[in-house]
Amino acid sequence: MLNLIFFLPSFTLNGAGNSTFRLCKNLDKKKYKIHVISLGKNFQKFQLKKIGCKVYEINSKNVFKAMFRITPLVKKIYNDKMKKNIFLSSIHHANVFSIIFLRSIKNLKIIGIERTDISELLIYDGLIKYIKNLLIYLLVKIYYKKANIIISNSKSGRKDLEKLCSTRVINISSPSFTKIVHKKTSQKINKLRLIAVGRLAKEKGYKTIIKALSNLNTNFFSMKILGDGPEKNNIYKIIKGHGLEKKIKLLGFKKNTKKYLSRSNLFINASLFEGFPNAVVEAISSGIPVICSNCKGGMSEVLLNGKGGDLFPVHDSSALSKKIMSFYSNPNKLHKKLKLARTKIKKYSISSHVKMYEKVLEII
Repeated sequence: MLNLIFFLPSFTLNGAGNSTFRLCKNLDKKKYKIHVISLGKNFQKFQLKKIGCKVYEINSKNVFKAMFRITPLVKKIYNDKMKKNIFLSSIHHANVFSIIFLRSIKNLKIIGIERTDISELLIYDGLIKYIKNLLIYLLVKIYYKKANIIISNSKSGRKDLEKLCSTRVINISSPSFTKIVHKKTSQKINKLRLIAVGRLAKEKGYKTIIKALSNLNTNFFSMKILGDGPEKNNIYKIIKGHGLEKKIKLLGFKKNTKKYLSRSNLFINASLFEGFPNAVVEAISSGIPVICSNCKGGMSEVLLNGKGGDLFPVHDSSALSKKIMSFYSNPNKLHKKLKLARTKIKKYSISSHVKMYEKVLEII
């Protein structure tokens, strides 16, 4: 039996939290004993315990400070009788500090999981953010090679890390695909019913979307944004500033997005960077054509470099407006791209994700 210790600083209901939960749920409990560590509240604590995982919540908001409590906890969880003891951390700053603090534990295997493109650290606003990002960037370059394996969610992310760290990186996409939903397509659109799904944060590019919608050459549109986050108030102010309160609705986080996708006819993602765009895969599997920014991460990979959906330059609200209007005028072109994308997304299934992780856990 293998002893697995997952560390995810912020264990929420979506994004990295959801991907980690799906992996834990589908790993064979006869082969793996699973422990999960988070900082603060683990929003999936009950579900994790229900599937046989042990959950530890560290009362700290700072990863570096928390490591002084996590290190003795890991030593306590470590079991010599197990075939292997493997520590899996997620997100660059947690990966770096995990390697620094835990590398000295004899025979402990360390896997660092990078869930966003490392170029995230090159995007900042303000001097303090710049200094913090630069420090983490340099620590990634120094310490990632000291992990047993680094896993990246996207192929482009893998290449960037291999170039930066001169170390081997494995690409394992997030478990995003569940099943293909069959949906009738229309040759004519009377009203644009737009949808975006994702955390309300600056890096998700909602400002670009709102500006693009304010410049549309039609009034026959509405948009629903599903998600919550620190930029909620600012995003609403931007919506109000463009006079779009009746057109754009912030609906908050929704665990089940399928019913909202089923009522929509176009999905938009304007991220500045991504790890692996789970919501884009879900939109494609739900039969919704997509227009996305050509940002760093797994976006172009999922959209087959533009053959499976439309891509526009990051921050370019004018280009996004034109793409939306092109779809409104003639939806057939984007529906053809959607059809191709739907034939390629099964490789992002939960079963494929679990099999690849099992292979890594065996060979490490």
